[in-house]
Amino acid sequence: MANVIKRDIKYLDRDFTDIRAQLIEFSQTYFPNTYNDFSPTSPGMMFMEQAAYVGDVMSFYLDNQLQETFTQFARQTNNLYELAYMFGYKPKATTTAQVEVELFQQIPAKTVGSNVVPDFDYALTIEENTEISTISNNDISFLIQDKCDFTVSSS
Repeated sequence: MANVIKRDIKYLDRDFTDIRAQLIEFSQTYFPNTYNDFSPTSPGMMFMEQAAYVGDVMSFYLDNQLQETFTQFARQTNNLYELAYMFGYKPKATTTAQVEVELFQQIPAKTVGSNVVPDFDYALTIEENTEISTISNNDISFLIQDKCDFTVSSS
């Protein structure tokens, strides 16, 4: 029967620096005569750091995939729906109400030479995310998504 070497691999340290340190320790332990140039400029260290980088990225994706399997931690909407369907719940897909609003402003006129033109010094600018409500029912309000600038004539 051949000698079986038991290698103790730790699965808890999963960031770049820890994986890099484990690769160096592994090489020093199991290949002490084969490779011993651990300077930052050596080609062997370049390959170890590349392997540590890949391990770090894979750990990130593994953690992310595991996180998406729990309803309290999932961030992607489609995963939440899939988890709900798996538990037998059929969520109602609701969206926010949308409405088209026409905004008008009356501004005074001024005389420029022989022409009468709007006086845009009185024009308003309504910023985005401004809350507006209807005249008939003040309980219903809407949020304006885009900036409305009356200082620019559209006529």
